[in-house]
Amino acid sequence: MKPTVIIMMLWATISLSLGIDLEQSIDLARENNKALLMAREEVLKADQTYKDVRGNLFPQLKLVGGYQLAKTYLPDSALPSPMNFSLGLDSLATYNDHYLAGSLSGIVNSLIPSSPMNEGSLGLSLQLDQVLFTGGKLLNGVRSVDRFRAIQRLNYQLKEQDVVLNTAKMFYACLLSEKFVDVQTEALGTARLHLTRVDSFAEEGMVSEFDLLRARLEIAKLEPQMVQAENTYQLALAAFRTQIGAPASDLVPEGTFVLPPELDITLEEALRQGTENRLELQMAEIATQVAELQWKTEKGNFLPNLGLQASASLYTAADEFAIVKDDFGSNYSVGLGISVPLFTGFSNAAKRSAARHDYQYAKLQQQDYEDLIRLEITQNYQKLRHAEENLRVQAQNIQMAERGLQLAQIRYENQMGIQLEVFDALTTLSAIKLQYFQAIYEVISATRELQRALGIRL
Repeated sequence: MKPTVIIMMLWATISLSLGIDLEQSIDLARENNKALLMAREEVLKADQTYKDVRGNLFPQLKLVGGYQLAKTYLPDSALPSPMNFSLGLDSLATYNDHYLAGSLSGIVNSLIPSSPMNEGSLGLSLQLDQVLFTGGKLLNGVRSVDRFRAIQRLNYQLKEQDVVLNTAKMFYACLLSEKFVDVQTEALGTARLHLTRVDSFAEEGMVSEFDLLRARLEIAKLEPQMVQAENTYQLALAAFRTQIGAPASDLVPEGTFVLPPELDITLEEALRQGTENRLELQMAEIATQVAELQWKTEKGNFLPNLGLQASASLYTAADEFAIVKDDFGSNYSVGLGISVPLFTGFSNAAKRSAARHDYQYAKLQQQDYEDLIRLEITQNYQKLRHAEENLRVQAQNIQMAERGLQLAQIRYENQMGIQLEVFDALTTLSAIKLQYFQAIYEVISATRELQRALGIRL
């Protein structure tokens, strides 16, 4: 199949797709981007972790109970014969002697187990545990989890900024790839128009066979470039659709290259604003606070722990399955528990020292982040200024290249120039157009990257 036919089929497919602008793309990315959805789940998970740890500050109340029925069959060897002490009395025994002997027999026989034995038991206990003092470990733990929750929220905002930035860049990358296709289409059309002119000149014997062959070869060279530009556009579309969470859709970015307002700011102002507003620095500061809290927590390991315990129990004991109200008993207790670490093999001291080093590490890391962010802001600031200057130059170059192609065609038609001049001018114009659109894309990308580096919400 010829490349021209393939291109026409591809463009027919694109024309049936659904157009989407930049704002709609960003909204879809916020709703569907997998990285952002995972960050949102981390925020919700951190909220529940905070509630879980904070719950240890409140009394822990639980109800414990059990109901049991038991039937026991004893072996015959464990069942002695009933006792009758009256048989040992002689004829001189009085009535009182017989009475005492009968009573003693009844007592002894009551101690002999029966088989089977039926037993029923019921027990309920309401238990309360309340932490009174842990040397600050529990409170510092709650504060640490709260700080961690704040880090996750800032991380979500940071991920959102990255998603918006990348979505915008991919959106404009699709527009840029589309422009590349348009430029290649225009260059191929110009080359074909030139071939038509060369054919006319050849019929009149005004050009050589070499000129005709050279014009045809130029078209043969541009057709694969056209297919490559279209493939690049399709890949950009696939990346864009994945970014917005709709990889199987037919959404196609629609819009124009709109240059953003110029950021009229000096480098010093940019550095000051960036160090004040960057979410990464806020996260690093909170991480330092968490390390400090952990250090304080380890210090608390040398202090005693104090807790309150109380319980109220209801129980029964019955020698049959049926339980009646007279079988119930109760128990109440309350007490204070204390635990004092006296010697842990220097383990607590080592943990405290390690936590102190973690705290110092977090402070150094925070300073390092600030240095890196200042460097990033400087790079993005210079990148934007270079992109703006490059765009100004390319805008001038494209005017000169268009005029150069026009003059080359006039010279060739009047037999004052050679065909190679036309091809060179055509190639130059196509290349400069590509550079011009690339320069516009770089200005848009550099502006958004600098805005993100300054902590401006995109």
